[in-house]
Amino acid sequence: MQQYKTKRLQKAVIEKVMDRAMEISNGCQEHCRDFQIMTSKQHPDILILRWMTIDMGAIDTLFQCYRYECFDMDGTPQYCSIHYSNQEEANAFFKSLSPLYAQEYAADHKTR
Repeated sequence: MQQYKTKRLQKAVIEKVMDRAMEISNGCQEHCRDFQIMTSKQHPDILILRWMTIDMGAIDTLFQCYRYECFDMDGTPQYCSIHYSNQEEANAFFKSLSPLYAQEYAADHKTR
C-alpha cells in the first residue's frame, strides 16, 4: 500500500473506492492490477480510480492499458469513465492526474 502526501483520504472513502475496485477485479477478464485513487485538475469534484488491465491471451504479445472509473468525493461510484474527444485533450487529462492512494491488488485493502 502506498499513501501519497498530496491529500489525505478518509479511510471510509478508501474502503468504498477499493470495494468497487474488488468488484472490478473480480469481473476482469484480463489481469487487473496497480489500482490508484487519483484526482485531476480538469475534474476537481470527482475521485478517479485508475487501474491497469493486462491481456495475457498471447504471451508473446501482451497488451496492457489503463482503465478509469469516476467516484463522488465521498467514494460513491458513479459507474462511468473519463472520455475525451481528441489526443490533445487526452494528454492534458493524463498530465493533470495526481495520485492519492495506491495498491497493487484490489483485495489487499481487506487484509490490512
